Amino acid sequence: MENKPLSFRIISFFATCAVIWAMVFVAGPLLIDTTPAFRTLADFVVESDIETGEFYYTDVEIVGHADHNARSSMEYLPHGPGPE
Repeated sequence: MENKPLSFRIISFFATCAVIWAMVFVAGPLLIDTTPAFRTLADFVVESDIETGEFYYTDVEIVGHADHNARSSMEYLPHGPGPE
């Protein structure tokens, strides 16, 4: 398999960067403004002062509760009588 010419690879790189930029700074805000569910979530993030750039929100209390509940749901599954 032959390599593509350098000019093609550079153009592809910048085109990919432009698409990613457009998704983050154009499509994302449009989606938030046009979808009520995303607007509700965005308002909650702003009101709770959550840093959305963090990789995992360990300092946010509500995330700790959600993590604890999710882990408990998986670790302590109900083991009642099954279907008859």
